[in-house]
Amino acid sequence: MNNVPAEYSEVHQIQFMGITILEPSTVISSLLMTLICIYAFIQLNRLGRVHRMYTQIQYFFLFMGLATAIGGILGHGFIYITGLQGKIPGWFASMIAVALFERAAIWHVKPLLAKNTGKFLGILNYVELVIFFVLTFITLNFVVVEVHAFYGLFLMLFTIEVYMYKKKKDPGSKFIFIATGLGAVSAGLHALKLSFGPWFNYNDISHITMGASIYYYYLGARNMVYYGEEHDLIEKVKHEMDVS
Repeated sequence: MNNVPAEYSEVHQIQFMGITILEPSTVISSLLMTLICIYAFIQLNRLGRVHRMYTQIQYFFLFMGLATAIGGILGHGFIYITGLQGKIPGWFASMIAVALFERAAIWHVKPLLAKNTGKFLGILNYVELVIFFVLTFITLNFVVVEVHAFYGLFLMLFTIEVYMYKKKKDPGSKFIFIATGLGAVSAGLHALKLSFGPWFNYNDISHITMGASIYYYYLGARNMVYYGEEHDLIEKVKHEMDVS
């Protein structure tokens, strides 16, 4: 386990129980994001909400937790064993996560759209994910994953929530706006490669803001309201109970 290939010999590393771990600070910051995802998944599950909008948001956190854990451990800590291919499972998990939250946002806005428009967005969500899966597998380039995240979280989720806030003043939308801003900061820090040495580099710095972004996505998910038939029925029952 200590025979690190020459191309990784300059990467900062530690020995733990005879095992070499590359970029240990990045592994730790990745796992901190995983803990936030696990917390969000558990807390949302405790709410007991069953509509697909809510369950798909829950699974966003599950898959994002998998993505950050796999990315930190295989994509950084043991990349000298797995090679670039070790990053693929984490990349795929993150794209599934983004597609799930994007799909939840489509469910969020669907009651306010024409039936065909909602159906088109749902189909587009599947097609988009397949296309980016194929491109990622062919190119093995993280830029493809970043483009997919930009499309799903910025162009789709953020745009939909702006619309929802204008139409319904949805209480979850405001938190998603903050999460989107923090995500943009994280992407900018990563692109600028701002670092304070190998033990606190641009990966670690961007992971901190990304962790904050994930937490605000959780707050948004917790406060989002579904405006379809189920919601109307609940409001009707509440009104009848108040009157009686």
